[in-house]
Amino acid sequence: MTKADTLRLQDARAAFRLLGECRDLGNEPALWHQHMFEGLSGLFGVTQATGGEGWWHTPTAPIRPVSAFGASQDPVAHALWLAYHRQHGTSTDPFFRALHGRTDRLITRTRRDLVSDAEWYRSSSFNDFRRPARIAHELTSLFRVNAGGAISVIALNRMTGERAFSGRERRLLDFFHLELGRLIGGPLVSATEPGLDGLSPRLRQTLACLLEGDSEKQVASRLGLSRPTVHQYVTALYRHFGVASRAQLLAHVLGRRRGSGRASAE
Repeated sequence: MTKADTLRLQDARAAFRLLGECRDLGNEPALWHQHMFEGLSGLFGVTQATGGEGWWHTPTAPIRPVSAFGASQDPVAHALWLAYHRQHGTSTDPFFRALHGRTDRLITRTRRDLVSDAEWYRSSSFNDFRRPARIAHELTSLFRVNAGGAISVIALNRMTGERAFSGRERRLLDFFHLELGRLIGGPLVSATEPGLDGLSPRLRQTLACLLEGDSEKQVASRLGLSRPTVHQYVTALYRHFGVASRAQLLAHVLGRRRGSGRASAE
């Protein structure tokens, strides 16, 4: 590693400033993601910054995208990225196929770190998207958010005629994504988090009663259910939201709902 590749103090300061701005928007995944990609575009001086969240349950399974966001100074490149993502996701991308079998929690690499020129230039990923978009250099970072398979992806692109990514820029993105990943699921709401949509009507009613301060006995009385049944519903809510107590359940749900401007589960 040369001195030019060393992460600088101003790099860390800029990264933490952008992280702080994302935290301010943290209750809305679309808002903090979009702001993050716009900020990364300026921080790295790239034409296009894209990515989002998804599921990667095992190192040999394909990645299943959940959300996608991007910031681009080139409308043509952005339109091509949207079309390619909708049609293919990551299924035909040699870069993501090269990650199969990797178990690292954080991987930050350029395309040439993982994929040979021969494989890259004959791929549909290059010929259907990168070539017409004039994308010549890529730096991609993948962070495993939790053991359940949730992941965060950041991809930075430079166009034909622009400089390749330096070792310092790779370290900066690695540093930024590590700090960002630690916030996802906490101050930064994730699109992969369990929400209310997957709850049955009875579970939603039970949760609404709990949010109003009812005990399990009171919930049973209000809903005309037995106490053992209500206890089973409460246990199911713990399991759904990944919490271990009523206090954690209420803190999680109220914190998330407050950000969306709604206070009840009904």
